[in-house]
Amino acid sequence: MTSKRISRRSLLRGSLAAAAIGSLSGCATVTRSTDIAALNKPVQLPTYQRFDGPKPDLPRSHPLMPDCFYRFPAQPMKVADGAPGDGSDVSGSAPTSNPIPPTADRNPYWQELNKRLGSPIGLTITAAADYDDKFATAVAGDTLGDLFNVEGTFAYLPQFLEARAQDLTEYLSGDAILDYPFLANLSTESWRGCVFSGAIRAVPIQRGVMSSNLLLARQDILDKLGVELGSPNLDELIKVAKAVTDQKKNRWAFALPPSAALGAMLRLPNDWEVRDGRLVHSRELEEHKQMLSIGRQMVVDGLIHPDGVAKNNQKVWFSQGSAVMTQDSYSSIQSFYRRSVVKEFAIAIPVVRDQAGKTGRFLLGKPNNSIAAIKPSSPERTRMLLGLLNWFAAPFGTEEYLFRKFGLPGRHYTLKGTDPVLTEAGGSEVCLGEFPVQYLADGGYPVYFPGHAEAVDVAHNHLKAILPTAIPQPTYGLYSPTQSTKGKVFDTRMDAITKDIQLGRAKISAWDEAVADWRKSGGDAIRHEYEEAMAVQGRK
Repeated sequence: MTSKRISRRSLLRGSLAAAAIGSLSGCATVTRSTDIAALNKPVQLPTYQRFDGPKPDLPRSHPLMPDCFYRFPAQPMKVADGAPGDGSDVSGSAPTSNPIPPTADRNPYWQELNKRLGSPIGLTITAAADYDDKFATAVAGDTLGDLFNVEGTFAYLPQFLEARAQDLTEYLSGDAILDYPFLANLSTESWRGCVFSGAIRAVPIQRGVMSSNLLLARQDILDKLGVELGSPNLDELIKVAKAVTDQKKNRWAFALPPSAALGAMLRLPNDWEVRDGRLVHSRELEEHKQMLSIGRQMVVDGLIHPDGVAKNNQKVWFSQGSAVMTQDSYSSIQSFYRRSVVKEFAIAIPVVRDQAGKTGRFLLGKPNNSIAAIKPSSPERTRMLLGLLNWFAAPFGTEEYLFRKFGLPGRHYTLKGTDPVLTEAGGSEVCLGEFPVQYLADGGYPVYFPGHAEAVDVAHNHLKAILPTAIPQPTYGLYSPTQSTKGKVFDTRMDAITKDIQLGRAKISAWDEAVADWRKSGGDAIRHEYEEAMAVQGRK
């Protein structure tokens, strides 16, 4: 049965994780996997100190509102006080979602990066799709390097970090972080995801609300067809979907089932939610089954791209116009403009509403893309490595940010007004503006889409509408051993049965059986562990 399949890759990852962690079991410093209180022991988080940089072009109407800029400052601030490195070699491991850049010996950007850092950094760069497996193999072989991006769902993560990562508490807790002002500029919520077993054991790769899933629409196509999307409820969204779908013209309403929009309309939880003093998961609710039924009907009605359930090619379909709407994040908007094949390309972000007409229950993405850790070392070297990470986290509007994201003027980028535009060499050598050191440390993501001020307005207006009632993930920063060791398998099974229902290969009643099996196999254990962890940390 499809819902029971476990991929060979998942089995390999689990085996490697077990092998890597097995050697730690006899170490007295490693917390027992059943000690929920110890694994979730809180610590004083780093003091937040906002960077005094360029003033955003639009007001920050909410504490979670990212800084919004129409254009890059004409005179970037130089803020680093000399090179952070000490001349010694530094090694590391990081993923990339873009083509892997040329190696340092034939990459002028990387060579200049090493010069500015003051310590040459050698990176093992792996395609993001393969990083989980590569991470587990590197853990088993102890080849991650001095700085390494952490695969966040790696089994027994607290125990691994206790044994293989530097305890950063004395360097970063409270006001100690003020020695690293760019790291201090990262949000408190991001740092919660770096605490394990009562210590700060990593730094955040912050994304904040920019990583939240939402419905994006091709405003230019809607305008061409004379269709008004507005702020739709479910019935209105389906009406628009039917109006824009024309299979003879190779055009469908949705690239994939719009679960984020449907979840908001049905007021579903952000995975878990406390109800009547008890944690309840979204998949246990009748509204979740209703969402599956709606998705199935959309497939039956031909509103979703015919490959939209089975394949992951929605970015291409949306960019090319064969899908008028898709599900993605705020941070994806610039990449869509880069991919656009028509001059009039424009994106809209509708504020979806429930059947009562209220703003839908927007579910915030996790504060972090991932985390990164430091190999245990002397206090002097640890401080030097933290200095490198601090440099990587230089925020928008600084010279350091401009170089890190766009490289050298002339070779890697040219200016259009004050906005940097990557050249062909920049695309290759700077990895499309996302050189993988951004997965070792990074500044917070601003709302900034070079050359597309109108898209900044669209994102800002949507954020202004949804942030007052947006729902964070209540279990973020908590650790459940059962989720750690079994969560990926459970998610794979539930994703498979979701697709079976959407494609008509299973009846909606199959969902009840799958949820019952999940609860018995570990879902209830995960619930109990999270509830205990919440009590330890004083969360409601």
